[in-house]
Amino acid sequence: MEFSTLLYFANLGIFCGCITMGISYILAQTMNVMQDKPDIKSFKLHTKTTPLCGGISIFIAYVVVVLGGIEIPFISHNNHVSRTNTGDFYEYAGLHFYIACSIVLCSGIIKDIYGKMILWLMFCIQICGFCVLHLLFYSLDMNHDYSLIFLLLPCYIALFLTTNGMNTIDGIHGNAALYSMIVLCALCYIAYQTQSNFIGFAASVLLGILFVFLLFNYPFGKMFLGDSGAFLLGFCIGALLLLCVLYYGINMWYCMALMLYPICSILSSVFASLIMQLCSTRKQNIAILVDIVWQRHGLHLHHILQRYVGNAAALIINTFFACFVIVVTYYYTDTLMILLASACFCLFYVLCFAILWRKSVNLYNKA
Repeated sequence: MEFSTLLYFANLGIFCGCITMGISYILAQTMNVMQDKPDIKSFKLHTKTTPLCGGISIFIAYVVVVLGGIEIPFISHNNHVSRTNTGDFYEYAGLHFYIACSIVLCSGIIKDIYGKMILWLMFCIQICGFCVLHLLFYSLDMNHDYSLIFLLLPCYIALFLTTNGMNTIDGIHGNAALYSMIVLCALCYIAYQTQSNFIGFAASVLLGILFVFLLFNYPFGKMFLGDSGAFLLGFCIGALLLLCVLYYGINMWYCMALMLYPICSILSSVFASLIMQLCSTRKQNIAILVDIVWQRHGLHLHHILQRYVGNAAALIINTFFACFVIVVTYYYTDTLMILLASACFCLFYVLCFAILWRKSVNLYNKA
């Protein structure tokens, strides 16, 4: 896909994002729905009630671009670029992608509206979205036989961790949005290099929409993604990366490297919770531990760092991640360099988390 085309779709995303987020913000404030109230005990640092409509606004803007008469580029099975309008959209595999996104979005919307949600129900809804996505992979004429479950299973595990890991990094202003924009920029570059039209379309539109959201979210936090937005972004990015691997033949390790931040975030939370359980004299059951991991309990890296540098925490973390992405994108065909850079990123992340987390354990126990 040409750079001018990517820029055109990004501008469409900006235009639609401005409209949908402006309307959503006004409606949320007027009708007093999907509001996140301040709660010190839950480590929520905002002091005013804030709309949680970011995820819905992003999805609506996405749908408006797709269904608003925009031609959708997609590579057909004979490797020729086919362009379709909305009337023929149902005949194309892109439909499965957007339906899957809407299902995952619903799991977050329910959690945003009703507060605490039964985890197994949330995971069941997400799995339904994964099944729809699997229909997309099944319908494509892929170069490799990925129909065997033992080959797809690691991909879906990474997708699951990315989808839910995005919710763990969405704890401070701008963190999840900045991470997503960095990955989407990398996807746009890959689409430009490999002429992956659908990837370029989906990534550039979402990039433009997120740019508008970032203006609402950082640094003053006028609008939050909510669980719906976090799940949506995590799933969109994970699904696009899997599509890069399974259909367009992009280096698998490169795509996995772009998922490292949310995966490291959720795994470090699991590790911290287990350590606290082992060291605590007050043993807790597994259900409580799982709930601790999925809640913003103040022991994620961005929360700990925020205590020292304030809102600059998101910029610091994502600047480091952006440098990592630049390196692996430059060597996106070199597996050895990608693995080496990924190992360095994981090591640095673990060291930073361990050092800062150890200093914050006493503060958490007092709270």
